[in-house]
Amino acid sequence: MSHQRDRSIIDVTEVNIIVKPQNVENRYQPLSLIKGILVKIFLMSIAIVTVVSLISYYNAYHRETEERLEELTTYVSEHVRTESEIFRLAKDNLDVFSQEFLKLYQSDIKVSEQEFWSYYFVDSQGATRMKREYFDGFYTKDGGYIYGLSSFIGNNQSVKDPDFQRRLILAGRVLSRMGPAWVNRFANVHVAYPENAITLFYPVEPWGLHARADLPMNELGVIRAVNKKENPERKAIWSGLYYDETAKKWMVTYMDPLDEGDRHLITPGHDIYLTDLVDKIVENNNDGTYNFIIRKDGYLVAHPSDPTDDQKWVGQLSLDKINSPFIKEAYRLIQEETKGNLSEVKIIKNNAYDCYLAVGQFEGPEWLLVRVFPMKIIREAAHAAAIRIFTEGMMILTIILFIVYYVMRYQAEKPLKQLTLAAEAIGRGEYQAVAEQTITLPVQLDNEIGLLSTRFVEMATNIRDAQENLERIVEERTKALEQVNADLVEMSLLDGLTGIHNRRSFDRSMTRIFTDGKNNLGTFSIMMVDIDFFKNFNDTYGHAEGDQVIKSIANTIKGNIRAEDRVFRYGGEEFVVIFSHANLMIAKEVADRILQAIQGLQILHRQSPHGMVTISGGIEEFDPSYTSAEEMLRVADSRLYHAKKAGKNRIVFGSSDPSGSNDDVEVSFITA
Repeated sequence: MSHQRDRSIIDVTEVNIIVKPQNVENRYQPLSLIKGILVKIFLMSIAIVTVVSLISYYNAYHRETEERLEELTTYVSEHVRTESEIFRLAKDNLDVFSQEFLKLYQSDIKVSEQEFWSYYFVDSQGATRMKREYFDGFYTKDGGYIYGLSSFIGNNQSVKDPDFQRRLILAGRVLSRMGPAWVNRFANVHVAYPENAITLFYPVEPWGLHARADLPMNELGVIRAVNKKENPERKAIWSGLYYDETAKKWMVTYMDPLDEGDRHLITPGHDIYLTDLVDKIVENNNDGTYNFIIRKDGYLVAHPSDPTDDQKWVGQLSLDKINSPFIKEAYRLIQEETKGNLSEVKIIKNNAYDCYLAVGQFEGPEWLLVRVFPMKIIREAAHAAAIRIFTEGMMILTIILFIVYYVMRYQAEKPLKQLTLAAEAIGRGEYQAVAEQTITLPVQLDNEIGLLSTRFVEMATNIRDAQENLERIVEERTKALEQVNADLVEMSLLDGLTGIHNRRSFDRSMTRIFTDGKNNLGTFSIMMVDIDFFKNFNDTYGHAEGDQVIKSIANTIKGNIRAEDRVFRYGGEEFVVIFSHANLMIAKEVADRILQAIQGLQILHRQSPHGMVTISGGIEEFDPSYTSAEEMLRVADSRLYHAKKAGKNRIVFGSSDPSGSNDDVEVSFITA
């Protein structure tokens, strides 16, 4: 019986080719013998031409690759050598500055308090600043001209220390003397102090007059990095890219701390505008090649794309604060390939982004110049060579086909026409006419055409006999297939471990309910849940026990939500609950019930400070201002992060924040 059932399916498949054949006539016209032969010749010739073109492409690709990579190496080497000059110049400048300051500081020059206050004043907010005249400019009694100076001491810093006053005045004198000669290559020259103070020669910006009174400069990333606690080796540093809120500029800074014995006196420095770096080093060409600069420790220095406004608060742009997967992947490859040693230019292949990275290190700071070269440029050149050969081959092929067609055109005309008429009749479903030879076929011929004619008659007869049962069999098989497909779809939406719905099911449900929300068909809330200290649980009790915990948590959540709600396994130990037709308060009530139920399981977890397995979660209610489901999900994930940070074993909920930012969001906790 099984054999007969299989055979019937095969017969149906074979016959199904010509079921309802009236549609076939509309799809194509049958080929003549001559055309068939020509097609075969054409296909074989195409295969030959294609192989030749592929070989040409392969050779051209490798030749182009070698030439382009050699050009890349030369380009990066030259740029690194040329542009390293500004780093050497910055170091030389600050060495000279430090020497001059130290001479004055170690001399017997006195600075009285009266002289100090001739330079400075205290503003209404308690900050001490250099008077405006030192920035605007004036002539001294000896004929000198002082300009471009500003200075700022935060309102949290006392200026009563005579030594502090003396360092401020002496540094200002050196700045006024040397600054004018240096700002043609650098944005400014400045001196930072261990105290919360700074003095600048910055002719285009009175920075010291504009800085906010409570600015904690010595706590910020750039200046803090040269303090003795952060930099015990007392190394000069180049910062990453950061945003100066006072100057409203993106820039990088070179700073070299100056000590006397164990005492930190000052830190002279140079700032360089990002735009200057971009103009001189970072290129972005129409063919997709461009440069960017990154520090060896993973801080972005310059890139053709300007950082977005919402990144200004970040300060220095480390990789974890940059929304660019390409830069992160490029940095990972550079670290992996170079192992921190770049004595010469390195070419790295980035398969994930289909490009080459040419990497060279500047002399001075630990900066890497990275030139991005898309592989498509090489492929396009290879394609052009292959297409040229392919085109020439096709021209020759066309001439050959014309000759063959001309020779064969007058052979087998009548029998082929008869076969054509029979094929058209079968195409119209007139099987009876062919089977009973109402349409005459050359079956008497003792050649391939006669054999083909005989097979036409046999085929028409078989189809006529089988057609009565065909529709019924097809219908039965179609229904069976539809049921199997439905079962497979249902199985694909369930998680194999827990039996609850999986990530794929969540994506479909979330898209649907989010669209309903945007169409004002009701509100909903989502909750992201994560098992606390789950890695520690696996490490302590084993993965088999960990799987049991995941199933217990899934069943507990499923048993404590409402009938209209649904829980999904989002991945690993993470779950998502969709609360249908539920505002934040309803979702909170259900979440509270879930949290208590999980704690009620009393699953021992010695590695958890709670002594048992617990969960943390974050809830977000739908808001029409959300532009995507992913945006809403990010806010719920942020709530989960707050729950983890606040001690775990709790649910965090709060007002909607479609931007996804955690700043100024009111949150509440449900704790077990």
